[in-house]
Amino acid sequence: MRTFEDIIAGELLALMRAGATPRAVRITVREVVVERLGVGSLGPREVSETAAAAARAACRLVRELGAPEDVVEAVCRAALDAVRGHGGESARWFADATSAVFEALDELARERQEEPEWHWLAGRLPRW
Repeated sequence: MRTFEDIIAGELLALMRAGATPRAVRITVREVVVERLGVGSLGPREVSETAAAAARAACRLVRELGAPEDVVEAVCRAALDAVRGHGGESARWFADATSAVFEALDELARERQEEPEWHWLAGRLPRW
């Protein structure tokens, strides 16, 4: 069974190969995250992990395949928009999901200390 991070990474890879626009990336990620949030009753941990998995998948594509860094920003924004816009129980955990996304970005920046663009990227997104 594939993890949610692998699913997002696969979707992003297909989009990158197809030359998708940033808007297409945002729409696709938002839809995949909303679909994930719609399966059963998810708690704050699952909602946070879903958003963080999307961020990690985007970072993985940038790191491993040289995808544009803007992909990370688009994916993080889309994942958080999905949580906020999903409503119901999931929206209550928007702050937790936001923290999880930034924790994933900060972790990557620490791992890649020799690459200053990761620190820049982690600080680029607004901390809603």
